[in-house]
Amino acid sequence: MKPLEPALDSARPVTASDGKSTWWRWIGQLEWVAAMLIMIMAIALHIRFVTHVGGTWRDEANSVHLVTLPGFTEMFQFLDYDSFPILFFALLRGWLGIFGADNDMALRALGCITGLAVLGALWLNARAFRIRWPVLSLALIGLNPMLIRYGDSARAYGLGIFLILLTFRSFWRLVDKPSTPDTRRVAAAAVLAVLSVQCLYYNSVLLLAIAAGAVAVAARRRAWKTVGLVLGIGLLAALSLLPYVPMMRRMSDWTFMVSYPADLPWLWKRVSEVLGSPDPLGVWLWLSLLFLGVGAVAIVVGAGLWRRFVRRQALSETLDTDPPHSVPDAILFATGALIVGIVGYAAFLRALHYYTQPWYYIALVAFAACALEVIFGAWLALAKHRLLPVVLRSGRLFTGVALLCFTLLPDWEEMPIRHTNVDLVAARIRPLASNGDVILVPRWECAIPLSRYYRGPAEIITIPPIDDHRFHRYDLVLRQMATPDPLQPVLARLEEALRSGHRVFLAGTLPLPVPDHPVTSPLPAYRDASGKWHGGNYFTAWDLQVAQLLTAHAARAGHLAVPVPGNAPVQEFEKLELAVIEGWR
Repeated sequence: MKPLEPALDSARPVTASDGKSTWWRWIGQLEWVAAMLIMIMAIALHIRFVTHVGGTWRDEANSVHLVTLPGFTEMFQFLDYDSFPILFFALLRGWLGIFGADNDMALRALGCITGLAVLGALWLNARAFRIRWPVLSLALIGLNPMLIRYGDSARAYGLGIFLILLTFRSFWRLVDKPSTPDTRRVAAAAVLAVLSVQCLYYNSVLLLAIAAGAVAVAARRRAWKTVGLVLGIGLLAALSLLPYVPMMRRMSDWTFMVSYPADLPWLWKRVSEVLGSPDPLGVWLWLSLLFLGVGAVAIVVGAGLWRRFVRRQALSETLDTDPPHSVPDAILFATGALIVGIVGYAAFLRALHYYTQPWYYIALVAFAACALEVIFGAWLALAKHRLLPVVLRSGRLFTGVALLCFTLLPDWEEMPIRHTNVDLVAARIRPLASNGDVILVPRWECAIPLSRYYRGPAEIITIPPIDDHRFHRYDLVLRQMATPDPLQPVLARLEEALRSGHRVFLAGTLPLPVPDHPVTSPLPAYRDASGKWHGGNYFTAWDLQVAQLLTAHAARAGHLAVPVPGNAPVQEFEKLELAVIEGWR
């Protein structure tokens, strides 16, 4: 495949008299080589991940349990216990209906297809903005292990990223031409906007950011009808979320259990885990790109205002091209969307008050990478500012090549890390368990993947006792917190199993109780008149109660090894130890 000429990422060609034409030609060829190498490496990383990640962890298992409910009505009712709107689950339901609900390879194949589709969206976006090779966005997204790991998981993140990137492109196509957009472009933008917010709730914030950028461009061109179209599409997408309002009200009864004082330092710490993947120095690279890109826009805007003030020269009112010394429309669109997106996303998570994890931020990071691609790559229509395009285009190429060189080995080594070993724990227990045995899971949420993989005679019980192991049933946990002595059924069942000669398989760990310090259950939680819940440190007390019983009365206990194929590492948040406990004394 040969790179196309001219190498400029603009419809405006470079004349032969331009002393920089040779440089443009060379940098265009280098960008082509870099883009091809990054693309090949990114594809290889996706394939390596999905072929090594292993079984589904608890969030993925939650998704599978949800989409395998008998009908769409039941599936919608149980959306309370997951984090996304309906679109991804509808797709996953159809996919597993074809390939089977127990087919992990089908889940991984779907994730890989989604991840590769995101890479394809980067190429489509670049061409829409007249950028020939998406060197920067390919490197920032395609070589980031966090985006691959969680974007390719059996969750809605990958599909949500794909849709919001296409929405970014579709809104630009609405305002790219000064005339009223044709019906097909309006329809495409409307459909993609609705699909985006129906996939990820976070996408509603990013859609607002995209709309802000589009309105800025349309208002600059005095295309007020286009402004109305953009606002109308945004309103349509917002209205499509109204059916979820009753669900969110129900969830508010228990979401305090996952709340956290998420101030800005906390949010920065968590997003830095994504920006700094696979190396913490990546945080500084992202900051440099943000400051350089937005700073370049500010410099051009400031220079234009200064000339206008000093020389009293009005800017050109030509609709087809950008005025001299002004920011090109594509840059204005991307910069506005980027700034509003970052501020809005932070405000959204701040208001949410969740204990956020890295995967909460990957949609924002992918969106920012796409916007930075435009900010760095769409300047070349500004004919009288030659130095700025040279600096930005060179920096764009340098960043892509540097990321390829310095992240190649760390990325390759990180991809085989498994999400979980619960599937292996279930396989280890299966031939050993018999009727009357018990599988004790101290971390109740880890019973979600265990119930998917374990098919045997032993009973799964959790701390606290939860009747439904398919979903994140925080409502049932809250009910146990408000119940006097909720562990009595667990303690009685463990005693019954051990007294009758059966075994208890401990999937996880328990704390060591302090000798001669009896542990009592905290007082039941209660809700005051203002709706605020009050209680104690339930999970620690519950674990200690169970540990005290087993330490005092179990006759013997032993560790059971859980081999991992290829000795692959397992992420710590779902890496369970396994022990067997027998006898009563």
